Amino acid sequence: MSQACGDPDLQRRPGTGATGRRLDRKASLTAQINAAQRAAETLQPPGRRLLDDRYSRHFVRHLMLRAMLAHRWLAGVALGVFDRRWGGLHAHIVLRVRYADDLCMAAIAKGIDQLVLLGAGFDTTSLRLAGQPVTIFEVDAPTTQAAKRSTTERLLARQANSRTVWVPVDFEQGALRERLLASGFDPERRSVVVWVGVSMYLTARALDATLADLATVCAPGSRLLVDYIDAGVASATTRWASARRVTRVVARRGEPYRSGFTANEIRDLLSAHGFESQDHATVPTLLQRYDPTQARGLANDDWLAVVSARRTGVRTVSM
Repeated sequence: MSQACGDPDLQRRPGTGATGRRLDRKASLTAQINAAQRAAETLQPPGRRLLDDRYSRHFVRHLMLRAMLAHRWLAGVALGVFDRRWGGLHAHIVLRVRYADDLCMAAIAKGIDQLVLLGAGFDTTSLRLAGQPVTIFEVDAPTTQAAKRSTTERLLARQANSRTVWVPVDFEQGALRERLLASGFDPERRSVVVWVGVSMYLTARALDATLADLATVCAPGSRLLVDYIDAGVASATTRWASARRVTRVVARRGEPYRSGFTANEIRDLLSAHGFESQDHATVPTLLQRYDPTQARGLANDDWLAVVSARRTGVRTVSM
């Protein structure tokens, strides 16, 4: 298991990361692991699967991960081992996709026609929502995006009326606002921003800068979805053994968790940038919503959560 909660490449400058990897030449392994988990979940029996994402398998190239997807039984065993060791993580990864899909479809039904996938990794929203009346802006590190784009465009060629715009961005360079506007994003129209698997790897400065950029381009009524880890995980004081194990893994890879929040802290951070929290869902909450009969029996370790928020107030866009 690698740092399967997000895409830490987004917090590195082009060149070398803390591990010495050339991140400008290699796509994120984390993004593949997330895709493999979604694909493995999709292989589970219809009455037990918590996610149906038939596109994720196309982005899994690592031989060991591909082997896991060779058979439904093998995928189920692998997910069981994963869940026992890193409780709460698999449920969070697959159910945050369900949550995001619900949020996006509700927004589209209300006439919102711009969707930003911030730190998109190998997320397959562009494929799953192909044909919907929405333009999707895929924002990610150039390395992962380059590895994803050809496969996505090949699959999109089979879909009618798909509108995907590719926006390569290094968050640490502070170019998010400029890149979005240059790519045709309209700050006068409402949008949905899905930003998952990233916040825990970013510094407070990078989080503030990104939210400040979003505040300048998101029209009032826009929606933001962000996930985060509990403050105790980042500070190494959590009571969850599963979280401590994940923390050690990501630290050994030189990509440690940098930011965590309490529910009040994430609410206050979003509010400071003009986003009013609307819903807060922890892993137990997500499992209750999407698996109320506990058919899968997944661990509900409570150290990850998603928050949806609404953009309020006066924007500060300068064109």
